[in-house]
Amino acid sequence: MRQDLLKRFTDLGDPTLLLLGGLGVFFYLWSDDERRVLARSWALAFGLCVFLTITSKFASILIGGTQARPFGLRSPSGHVAIATGFYGCCALMLATGRSQAARVLICVGTVMLVGMLAASRIMLGLHTVPEIVVAFVIGAFCLVVFGVHLSGGQPIMLNAGQVIALLLLIGVAHSSHVDGESLIRRLVQKIDFLRGEEANGVTERTSGPTAQFGRPPNSLGHRQGSMLETASRREGDSVER
Repeated sequence: MRQDLLKRFTDLGDPTLLLLGGLGVFFYLWSDDERRVLARSWALAFGLCVFLTITSKFASILIGGTQARPFGLRSPSGHVAIATGFYGCCALMLATGRSQAARVLICVGTVMLVGMLAASRIMLGLHTVPEIVVAFVIGAFCLVVFGVHLSGGQPIMLNAGQVIALLLLIGVAHSSHVDGESLIRRLVQKIDFLRGEEANGVTERTSGPTAQFGRPPNSLGHRQGSMLETASRREGDSVER
């Protein structure tokens, strides 16, 4: 029962769900001329978060492999990194221009949500502490980028109908169950396979001539043998004479 609840809760940080949510937020902001600058800032920060997450996963798997270690860095948590970027940027937008109490409430709630997501990934044995730390660093960096563009902005006015339609669209799209983690893992396996095939091809090309023609004779020894044979023949001729 506990494991099932943890799995359901950790789905709130599913990268596919948050990627769809990020696209939805972008189009929601872009639909109003007054929010288009904010939409560009959102696209920059959230796109950077997704890019850094995917790049760090590729780099970690290619360098360190896929074998799990208790405190190793096999693959930074995409759930935590993208959730930190997505929920953090949403919190920054909602807190802008609000009262002090509202800002504190929004920030505390977001920190608790992301922290519980990170804890669920560790409790399920899906990530190690270093992987969670790297994910937090990626998400926090993107929050800084977004916060710089938000300074001095106006409060975001939400349209209830548009928000509900957006959430329904995200829910329907997420029902396809596209797993970004498995896609990255399969791509890395294909890259490893191609690298292995290339290495085998180079080995076969370099070892082919030796296997076909054998080891080349020692030219110095061959030359010395010829000189000794010539000298012995001359000595034989002089004795006969």
